[in-house]
Amino acid sequence: MRLRGWWLCGILLLQTTYLAAHEAQHYFDSGVEAVNQGKSGEAIAQLKRAVASYPNFAQGYYMLGRAYHDQRDYAQAQQALQRAIALYPKYAEAHYLLGLTYYHQQDFRAAEAAARQAVEAYPRYEEAHTLLAALGERRGALALALESYRQVAKLNPKNVEALFRLGVILEKLDKPTDAKLIYQQVTAQQPHHTEALLRLGILAEQQQPEEAIAAYQAILARQPEHTDALHHLAVLYHNTQQTEQAIATYTRLLQLDPQRAEAALDLGILYARQGNTTAAERAYQQAIAARPVYAEAHYMLAVLYDAEKRTDQAIEALQKVLQIQPEHAEAHYTLGAIYVRQQRYQDAVHEFEAALTTRPDFREAHYSLGVCYEFYLPNVAKALEHYRQFLALGGSDTRVEQLVEYSKGR
Repeated sequence: MRLRGWWLCGILLLQTTYLAAHEAQHYFDSGVEAVNQGKSGEAIAQLKRAVASYPNFAQGYYMLGRAYHDQRDYAQAQQALQRAIALYPKYAEAHYLLGLTYYHQQDFRAAEAAARQAVEAYPRYEEAHTLLAALGERRGALALALESYRQVAKLNPKNVEALFRLGVILEKLDKPTDAKLIYQQVTAQQPHHTEALLRLGILAEQQQPEEAIAAYQAILARQPEHTDALHHLAVLYHNTQQTEQAIATYTRLLQLDPQRAEAALDLGILYARQGNTTAAERAYQQAIAARPVYAEAHYMLAVLYDAEKRTDQAIEALQKVLQIQPEHAEAHYTLGAIYVRQQRYQDAVHEFEAALTTRPDFREAHYSLGVCYEFYLPNVAKALEHYRQFLALGGSDTRVEQLVEYSKGR
């Protein structure tokens, strides 16, 4: 009788467990359906019933964690996922989602540890390798990012975004040839992959400018208003002396994005070279409007004013440059040259010396100081000192050479 009592208790326990598991499965199925429909609140209610009915339901806790994660309730998601892992330590999906949860909470070390456990449990887990790669990029661990993206590419060669990021990492590791090969793999799969085409263009600019132009034009054929491609193309035309194409491309870019100060400056320089000072001034002013503290734009505007004998405006522009960037050697030198013409020799010397403080090898500043001390503020020793520096830096002037040579015999 005693044995039979234990047997009956066992049967009742099995029946109770079966009924609990069956009930839990019902709630679980309803919860999964709600998750798939984006009804995370309803999903949480059903999944909480599932794990209450069957506390050892690891998958139930995992789906509960997913539902909380969808609601961005990361603290609750973390608890549910940790419970799933406690019940099933090799639960790769739970480790991965836990890692993603830590990532959202910016606990990157914990996220990496969880992602590593996910790939340890399932080495072919593409999403977990992708998470490890993103974590590597986030904290500057490029070796981790490189290895992880390579794993993703190996597992899924058609994952073009992972391939593209692999190319970016290779560039950061100063491996442009390898990066180029990866970008070419991306464009082989997606011929119009804008970011890959842009990177191919940038990599080709120095050695294969025509290849770079083709890459930028391929982007613009599909996206005529892609401002980055326009800017790179304009600079490339500029650098390869294709002036008309450069002007047209800069102009188009600035119509789309008037705040591109560098583009406006470069456009001004091109117009100035053509002698179109009105257009050049307008472009420099646009650069300054886009970036009021753009020292180089103020300087080029000063050079233009100086060339047009608009001396007061040139001085004002140069003073603005030096207010923004006190160590701008060229601005000091140009201001000094203007002061010489105005016979303000002491002021000129001050500016030439300021230029040399910033750039001791500024050959023209040494020459100009030599002239000032020879003719305007007579000091033969200082004049000879600066003339010698001028010649030592590669300067050439027959009169100065003779003067320095003559001084040796005295």
